[in-house]
Amino acid sequence: MTDDFTDNLTNKIVAWATETARYAAALPSRERRDFYLSERHRELVTGAMAEGTAEPDAVALADACVNAARRIMTEFLAHRAGVPQGRA
Repeated sequence: MTDDFTDNLTNKIVAWATETARYAAALPSRERRDFYLSERHRELVTGAMAEGTAEPDAVALADACVNAARRIMTEFLAHRAGVPQGRA
């Protein structure tokens, strides 16, 4: 992979994770947030495989995206609760 490709992919993951985390953080319960993130994971795997990505790579990509979304969501929730960022 070239640096430009890696940077572009990283930027896409961060943008997707931020948007996903913002939506998930607005949901009323942990269960709903977990379900929402699980659905996004499933969609990412399916979409990546439909574009020709091997299943293990599709799962790894979806894991990276959803894990990033979870970390960002945790910061959003902590900020909303008044906890200093980075301490959630």
